[in-house]
Amino acid sequence: MINHFSTNLRRYRKLHHMTQQDLADKLFISRQAISTYEKDIRRCDLDTLIRLSEILEISLDELIR
Repeated sequence: MINHFSTNLRRYRKLHHMTQQDLADKLFISRQAISTYEKDIRRCDLDTLIRLSEILEISLDELIR
């Protein structure tokens, strides 16, 4: 099954012309953390999901589905 979160995170990050480092800097986390989210190796917590949706200007539903 495709993990929509990891796919959507990568897609919306690129639509905003952001590197993994750019996004990590906005979240005050490491670039490697973003990479693990996009590779579906690790899941982020709810607070990070909310911040991601705000930064990427999308709803939580759009981000995770």
